[in-house]
Amino acid sequence: MTNNITILEVRRHMKRAARTAQRAVKAVKTVVPFTETPTPAAVIEQGMAHHSLPLSTWKRVGGKAVCLFVLAAGLFTACYEDKGNYTYNFDSMNSIDTLIFTPATVEMLTGQTIEFTQPLTENETHKRIEVQVPQTLQSGLDQLDFTWIRSYQKGKETISDTVKTKGYLDVELPVGKTTRFNVRLQVYDRTTGLSRYQNFAVATRPIYKNSLFFLHGKPGSVLLGNVEKVGAVTNVRSDAYKLIYKDEKNPFVDAYKLMFHYGLVAEGRDFVKKYNFIVFSSKGVVKTYDPFGMTPRLTAYKDFVVPMSAQGTFLPDKTGMEGDPSNQSDFYYMLGKDGRFLTARTIPAFKTPATEGSVANYNVTACAISANNFVFWDARNNRFLYVNKDDGYGIWAEQQAYQSQLNNPVLDAHVDFSGLKAALSPVGKKAVYGFIQYRENYDKATPYFIFRDKDAPNYYLYQLTSTAAESDKDNGGSSDEPAYTIKAKKLEGFTPSILATVMYNTWFSTNYVFYADGGDVVRYNTNNGDKTVLYSAPAGYTITCMKFRSEDNFLYSADLGRYLTIGLNKGDNGAIAEIKLNTASDVDESFATLFYDADNDGRKLGNILDFQFVREYSYSLPIR
Repeated sequence: MTNNITILEVRRHMKRAARTAQRAVKAVKTVVPFTETPTPAAVIEQGMAHHSLPLSTWKRVGGKAVCLFVLAAGLFTACYEDKGNYTYNFDSMNSIDTLIFTPATVEMLTGQTIEFTQPLTENETHKRIEVQVPQTLQSGLDQLDFTWIRSYQKGKETISDTVKTKGYLDVELPVGKTTRFNVRLQVYDRTTGLSRYQNFAVATRPIYKNSLFFLHGKPGSVLLGNVEKVGAVTNVRSDAYKLIYKDEKNPFVDAYKLMFHYGLVAEGRDFVKKYNFIVFSSKGVVKTYDPFGMTPRLTAYKDFVVPMSAQGTFLPDKTGMEGDPSNQSDFYYMLGKDGRFLTARTIPAFKTPATEGSVANYNVTACAISANNFVFWDARNNRFLYVNKDDGYGIWAEQQAYQSQLNNPVLDAHVDFSGLKAALSPVGKKAVYGFIQYRENYDKATPYFIFRDKDAPNYYLYQLTSTAAESDKDNGGSSDEPAYTIKAKKLEGFTPSILATVMYNTWFSTNYVFYADGGDVVRYNTNNGDKTVLYSAPAGYTITCMKFRSEDNFLYSADLGRYLTIGLNKGDNGAIAEIKLNTASDVDESFATLFYDADNDGRKLGNILDFQFVREYSYSLPIR
């Protein structure tokens, strides 16, 4: 009769015997020094011969212990003498290569996580997690046992339960609530006695978290669409509002522009995270939502974002921001189509400028935000204006921001153009875009403006340098002395086809400006005029709008500022593309270019008017 011993058992006995023999060698060496390298058998002999313990003591160890010692020595001796004569082949053992989950796990701040969108109705509460188990020799699950251990907090107590369903785990999720629990999965292979383990969390996320909204269609029938990635699944929806409010009328038929703001707001003694997704209508209506569920925001206030004015409806043309939302250094501007402007700090309660002491009769077409001032170009009077930023409403509460007023006047910067050559003077030119490079040193960075000849496609770059003393942050007097000096140069080969696509990104250390030229995304180096095409649209498409996912320098924005979203149109149809840049602002080849021209049901997208990425406060751990 043959005794069947598995390979695993042999391996275990051999390892145990080897460890025992090694301990024996060490013990004997402490008693009798060897003058030459002994064989393991000699070790035993010398140990027995020279050990000072009496024979009776050895006997009391017991027959089993002695036999085990001798067996270990024999195995060790055999391996020692026949080193290299044995080959152990484990190819006949089945092994589990990996575990593949559906929905897929993704790496998040808290580790590997399977995310589900929070159910909107009772019919969506039941979810199933499935797991595939690739194996080297088996293809089925018959020989595998599954143990799912779920643990979650209930008050101060940790509750755990065990489920043994084969290849799947069913979960029930509450409607519209945040849910999170941990799972430990053990897959046991009965043919080998080995197990594979996987730890992960299951969490719900509000709908549209960390997603891209877009306006598409023709005026009068505009829809709000959305691109949302949940785990490994991408949902493209042509009507994101209707998914939540199935029976309500579309409120975005006249929408043309989007904006997003996030930050901390004081409520009592607590600071809470607030998200403001702002939609502007051509009729002058401004709607604000929490984008993660599209719940209306700021409804207790009349005209919270854009204040009423005796000058009539304010229709935004350009918006911009600089700073860090985590420490009240985030400032915003909004330029109207009629040349007016509004500014805000920390909370999107935009304010009209103070009238007392301010210049009047201006038409602002471009803005840059420096460390101390908002700087504007007044196209009507061919001059630069500025307003000191440190006004009286650096506050955390929404009601205080809503009720506050600005006091600092709009001043003429009295910039002297006489030192410029006639061809370089900004007088009579059109201001296209203002920006400020502050990646290295925000406090000392200077405003830049790009201008264009009104009657010819010639572009110019202007740099303003403050004349205020470094300690003089007020810079808010009414002196006729120049507040800034100016330098200028022509931008050779600068060829944007849509002026609204010209933009700067502070995430890159070089003075790169980006713009669309027909169907190409161009990166232009303002230092030396070098041009690089970063993206080319499919045949027939032209680029109509571009925007980076993030403009701020908040630490927990991770790499959001390196994703460039591109709006494309072809006839009555539209599409959205997205590329990612590396830290040198070259295309990141590890990121597959995204392109969407239809929703998940196959409906074609309309003309893209604008888009906006909405993100949670702490998007990710910092990587830069």
